[in-house]
Amino acid sequence: MKIGIVGCGLNCDYHVSFSREYPGAEIVGLVDKDESKIDRCTQRFGIGRGFAAIRDLIGEAGPDVTHIVTPPHTHFDLASQAIEAGCHVLVEKPMCLSLSEGEQLFSLAESRGVKLCAMHNHFFDPCMLRAREIVESGRLGRVVGVESHYGLNTRIDAFRRYPKPGVLPWLYGLPGGVFHDFMPHPLYVMLPYLGRVEDVLVTEKSMGELPQGISDELRVLVKGRDALGTLTLSFAAKPHHHFVKIYGTKMMVHVNFDTMTTVLHPVSSLPKAAQKATYNLGEAWQLGAGTLKNVRDFGTGRLRPYQGMKTLIHRFYEAVETGGEPPVSKDEALGVLEVMDRIWPQVKNTRLSFEPIVPRESGEGPMVLVTGASGFLGSRLVEMLCGRGYRVRALVRKLSNIERLKRLPVEITYGDVGGLETLQPAFDGVEYVVHAAADTAGREEESETANVQGTRNVIDLCRGHGVKRLVYISSCSVYGTADYAENQVVTEDAGLERFPEQRGIYSLAKLRAENLVREAMRQAEVPIVCLRPGTIFGPGGEIFTPMMGFSLGNRVFAVIGPGDFVLPLVYIDNLCDAVITSIESDRGDYDVFNVVDPGGVTKREYMDALVRKLYPGARVVYIPRSMLGGVVRLQERLAAALKIKPFLTGYRLESSQKRIVYDSSKFERVYGWKPTFTLAEGMEIVLNREEAPDRAVETGAAVQDIRLEPVEPARPASGRG
Repeated sequence: MKIGIVGCGLNCDYHVSFSREYPGAEIVGLVDKDESKIDRCTQRFGIGRGFAAIRDLIGEAGPDVTHIVTPPHTHFDLASQAIEAGCHVLVEKPMCLSLSEGEQLFSLAESRGVKLCAMHNHFFDPCMLRAREIVESGRLGRVVGVESHYGLNTRIDAFRRYPKPGVLPWLYGLPGGVFHDFMPHPLYVMLPYLGRVEDVLVTEKSMGELPQGISDELRVLVKGRDALGTLTLSFAAKPHHHFVKIYGTKMMVHVNFDTMTTVLHPVSSLPKAAQKATYNLGEAWQLGAGTLKNVRDFGTGRLRPYQGMKTLIHRFYEAVETGGEPPVSKDEALGVLEVMDRIWPQVKNTRLSFEPIVPRESGEGPMVLVTGASGFLGSRLVEMLCGRGYRVRALVRKLSNIERLKRLPVEITYGDVGGLETLQPAFDGVEYVVHAAADTAGREEESETANVQGTRNVIDLCRGHGVKRLVYISSCSVYGTADYAENQVVTEDAGLERFPEQRGIYSLAKLRAENLVREAMRQAEVPIVCLRPGTIFGPGGEIFTPMMGFSLGNRVFAVIGPGDFVLPLVYIDNLCDAVITSIESDRGDYDVFNVVDPGGVTKREYMDALVRKLYPGARVVYIPRSMLGGVVRLQERLAAALKIKPFLTGYRLESSQKRIVYDSSKFERVYGWKPTFTLAEGMEIVLNREEAPDRAVETGAAVQDIRLEPVEPARPASGRG
């Protein structure tokens, strides 16, 4: 049996793996319009041929069965082409976007004499198969109701990763918005037990998990001829559970897809008091036995992640070979689409708006454009600029959290520094630009686009629009710290990183971006100030940074190296004040400056003053750098053997933990500037804010503080002006 797979995204791996495990199945080609994805998949799986279009796969490789593993809005067209060519087709959920499309596909498949099946994989998970057997045997009695719950983490790429600058993930464009792609899962495990659907009622709510307050919680009540169904699709509730409960007249069956267990709760004739114990004991026994069985089956290879997908794929192949019925029937597939068609008109709050938000009132000062305005630094800078009387335009990406910015007298405009066409409108009427946008996720392509191409675009537009001054936020990671002597004082003239690729994707991109900035300085076409801040801390920011070490939740904090290591910290308000100072004066044009708070705080002092007080029950462990270095070297060797990138390199560890002292005296000397807050005061502000986030705090202490009138710095540090 010749197999073709269309789509080289996330689920492609499972389809390839499970297809190959079927006796006699041969994958004859992969299809994806992204050539890089085809190359990666064909090389990874040793598949000889890759194609850019399904017609090429069909014409040249002639598959008997085609898997459609692409975004839902492409399913109808791709499945139609495969069916027209005489291929049997297995389509990922949702099979298509509407009942009408589904009916057309089945009609076409019947006319061509081929089989069509939807990927309702969880219905074939072992835990669900057991529940189905219990219901079909009559042990459950008459089904009275079904409760189906599906929770999902919205921090995954499907919700957050932009395919290219300014382009949303395809989830947001489906008829049911972000709910659409996931709705089949809780529906197809529920509907078979309800009978013919008579009514569908929907309610929705936003808990703030998704951008612009679009709905992240959905509840659906389905009235069937035989039973009632309640469906929950939740993105906000944590932890993210996935289960179904089937209630009958003789027992209740609880299927947990996360733990792959099935628990039965039959009717008991024991006294109510006794049932309080037997219920828990019975559940504990079943969970324990089920867990041990799963461990055994995983160890022997009889149970795999996405086991239901494997079962469904193999049953579909058997149906193709024997002429039997597909594992998911036409009625089951269309039933899911029919209910989804009845759900979406009742869901109102799924669309994002990208019209600029213009405040009714704003400052009277010059217009400042801030890129990366929704970030930790950018949002606080916007607040402080508003407080100094500037008019501010905040540039944010389409999926940014803008709730904090919306409370300010600031213009919010959508764009992406990596895409010139989306960025250009933001420069109209701008006098000053602060380029604070940066990608820190660590993916090479995104980092190159956002950090390098984004900086190039900003410089070009500043030049073209006659911007008076660009303040570029660089990073101390551009310094070649591995080459420095212990306790070396690092000024702006110190050597830059010679091996940035060994420091990591972010460091490499920031150095390349700063090279563009320094080249623009040499050409002197745009006045530019380049700031290299230390590790930024403040209210709302990360408390325990990677430079410190790593943590297990908030229970154990593992600090790398000795406690007397001095951290290169800068309090966020001090950095924002330095940025505003750079805007207001031409003294530092065409120059580079370190911005690190003087005095220094050791790791132990930081842990004692802040982390231990915020998490008094936590354990703090100091790990010798030499010990961690040995583990890192071992990990590097293992990664090399497996031909994967190491999680951490020895070079990166050495660079981040080198004892050096950053010198910011040049900025203070050139601008006549002093930081407003000492490090001790900054840590006290963070402590007060984190301990009591809901109570009012004084002006300088609150990340949420808004100062609308021009003011002097709120509270000078003792002895400094």
